[in-house]
Amino acid sequence: MKSVNHFNQNRPVHLARRDVYYEKSCLLIRTPPPGQAPHEAVAEVYEEVLFLLRVARQHARFAIRAPVGDSGNEQFCRFIDLLAGNVKAVLSMLNLKAGVERGDSDAFGFLGDNHASVALQAEEYQRRANDIVRSILSTLGMAEEPYTRLLEWNAGEAAAAGETERYNKARRHFARLIEENRHSYKIAPSTRKISMF
Repeated sequence: MKSVNHFNQNRPVHLARRDVYYEKSCLLIRTPPPGQAPHEAVAEVYEEVLFLLRVARQHARFAIRAPVGDSGNEQFCRFIDLLAGNVKAVLSMLNLKAGVERGDSDAFGFLGDNHASVALQAEEYQRRANDIVRSILSTLGMAEEPYTRLLEWNAGEAAAAGETERYNKARRHFARLIEENRHSYKIAPSTRKISMF
């Protein structure tokens, strides 16, 4: 009896989930909440983006375990890592800003009650977050063409018989889950330790 390589067998499904979650994360980054939105609303958007990128990264790793032998999908997996790190940095800056504004951070309590300095520090954290978001947007703009080429390569040269149909079916399914807001699930702690994000 011939053993089955489950990563190879399920490659189109992993690629579909990777692509749908990546594209949704890009959409959320490109349409941020209004500038005056409360911290919780803004942080919630970036938490969702981070979740989507983590899932996309996880399935990108599953897809490259298949013995197709292409560097494009491996490079894209590393690119998703880069994006996830940047989104985590944005969240960190937003959370630091909120902590400073609330005055509940012990670290800033140590510095005293100079409200002017605290307000300047909060503004600085917001500027840093905005700079990182601008950088992410610029990077996403540069990634559009290579991503389109990767999708074409996966649908053409790399696709085995029947994979394109399975990919399209899985893609429709995952897109529907996102549309219906049924796409979230808890990521296993062991996966977080491995990914270090």
